[in-house]
Amino acid sequence: MTVKQHLINFLDYHLKHKKQFKTHDIQDLSSRGKIKYGYRLGSPGTYTRQFRYLKRDLYSIDKLKLTNSKEALWEIRRRND
Repeated sequence: MTVKQHLINFLDYHLKHKKQFKTHDIQDLSSRGKIKYGYRLGSPGTYTRQFRYLKRDLYSIDKLKLTNSKEALWEIRRRND
């Protein structure tokens, strides 16, 4: 398992279930990977960088505005094929 594949699984789940997620959910995948796979796949920063690449190249992801938070809320509308 790689950071990229772990993140794709996360994004595909949210796409399928039409769920929104926050930036910290992406960064939390680092510690979740350690629990699930027994070792850390990458740092929170690695997940954030990989998210930027996937957002640019593979997914259509919109940043939604939050009213009482500095943290971004994201929504996947569709997957580019």
